[in-house]
Amino acid sequence: MVFSFSYNSPWLVAEFETEQRMLSWSLTHPGFCHNNRVAWLEVKNSDLNPNIDAQQYIQSMLNKNRLGGALGLMTSRHIEHHHFAERAHGFVKAQCLTTLGLSNGAHVGFPDAEKALTRVGTINSLCAVNVALNDGAMIEASSIATQARTVALMDYYRTHLPEMRPVTGTGTDCIVIASPKGASHTMFSGLHTNVGKALGEAVYAASLEACTLWHKTIKNWNI
Repeated sequence: MVFSFSYNSPWLVAEFETEQRMLSWSLTHPGFCHNNRVAWLEVKNSDLNPNIDAQQYIQSMLNKNRLGGALGLMTSRHIEHHHFAERAHGFVKAQCLTTLGLSNGAHVGFPDAEKALTRVGTINSLCAVNVALNDGAMIEASSIATQARTVALMDYYRTHLPEMRPVTGTGTDCIVIASPKGASHTMFSGLHTNVGKALGEAVYAASLEACTLWHKTIKNWNI
């Protein structure tokens, strides 16, 4: 295992045995950082009205639950609906843990077509590999994870909802890339590398499973 995880509503927590280098646009640790935990917090619309600072809110909740140093993510998806996939190519092992809700989904390039819904979904994905990546490779890995997530969504819509314009993401998504700290760093993580292959397959599998389940439960508004 690259990381382990557990959930106890309203928290889903992934933990690494050693501190990792991470890259994300999370509210609590945007950009590059070092961390060994990523924590998802399940929230409701009533938790985050327009008068509440979302960054301050999640940090206060992390502190309150002794997770103050963790990289924090928020989701309105019921936290028990999380999805995990692992793939390997050569010596590279990749894992993805994701939560997905599409109630504020959009198709990139068509902002005027966004849905006007009162509920807000999001896609939050932790994408980790067992090899050290340099800065460029981590940025490239983020692009691979984004491709894989988006293609999984588009494949679902093409197969199951061909009459609809596919959702390519939501307005509140976050991807976290994690790799071990090390003296020797892999320089590239594109689609022709073992890192890109393993990571892309893991993210695709977890995202497609999550998208499929969300559409099955959407009638009950389990976002």
